[in-house]
Amino acid sequence: MTDTTASALVARRQEVSQRLTRWAIPTVFAVLVAVAAATTSDFLTFDNLRGVLINTAVTGIAAVGMTTITLSGNLFSLGAGQSAMLASILFMWVASTGGSLVLGVLLALAVLVAIGLLQSLAVAAGLNPVVTTIAAGALIYGAVAGITGGAVVSAPTSAVGELAAFDLLGIPLPVWVFAAFTGAVWLFVERTASGRRLLLVGSNRETAVMSGISVRAATAWAFAITSIGLAIAGVFSASQLGQVTANNLSELTVDAVAAVLVGGTAVSGGEGSAVRSAVGALVIVVLQNVLLLHGLPTGVRILTEGILLVAVISVLHMARRKAMR
Repeated sequence: MTDTTASALVARRQEVSQRLTRWAIPTVFAVLVAVAAATTSDFLTFDNLRGVLINTAVTGIAAVGMTTITLSGNLFSLGAGQSAMLASILFMWVASTGGSLVLGVLLALAVLVAIGLLQSLAVAAGLNPVVTTIAAGALIYGAVAGITGGAVVSAPTSAVGELAAFDLLGIPLPVWVFAAFTGAVWLFVERTASGRRLLLVGSNRETAVMSGISVRAATAWAFAITSIGLAIAGVFSASQLGQVTANNLSELTVDAVAAVLVGGTAVSGGEGSAVRSAVGALVIVVLQNVLLLHGLPTGVRILTEGILLVAVISVLHMARRKAMR
């Protein structure tokens, strides 16, 4: 086999892998919806679909933001749940002391972005991103639990709940924000110079450094965008629940990571899409909804979700490995 033929074969395999990654999740989602509609009488009702979108919004926003960290080659933020919980606490605290909701949102954004940038400095300096984000999450949880004493933080004003309940054309505000945030992150990654640098750092850090690209800047962008997503997710979660404790959003990290992986973003970085992460979040929530409508026990639901996630992730991983041979 000549070098030209071998190169063409490798390029062909890579193209097939990219197509599989691009279309696998939309295909899984379409099949899942079709099966759900055929087997579950209540699935296509307006109230149920509206509930699915609302439940997807918080997880989806967190997953879309976290996609940038994975794309930059820094795996995941394993302190995502604690960061979003901190945003919920800050937002609710401002509301409970008579402050405006806008001020609460801005405070949550500012604090989380600052924490995210501090983590990015540590990661860019060479610290393991998993260790760094776990440590940050532990510090956040410890500080919040210590300050609040485990007490419930709530706000007397009904305006807090109205934030998440506000409808536009029959669709709640969190869903609109989810769609807008997904589009904004996609545009940043695909259409801006900073986004393309972030992708290059995740794809080949050595080449990026030799090209004069700042790893610190790319990492900072990734953590800042993730922090913005977590702040928004935390604010909407607080608005939906009407009260917050240090133990809220404990499952958000796992759900967001699962959505990113199901969406086909490469763990090694450099390949993926915010849009596919959003669809990954939808897949997870739709599956949970269908299993719940069928009245299956909690253990069976968790097992089924796990099997689907492992199957999808394994297929995508094997396709990438085959393309690299």
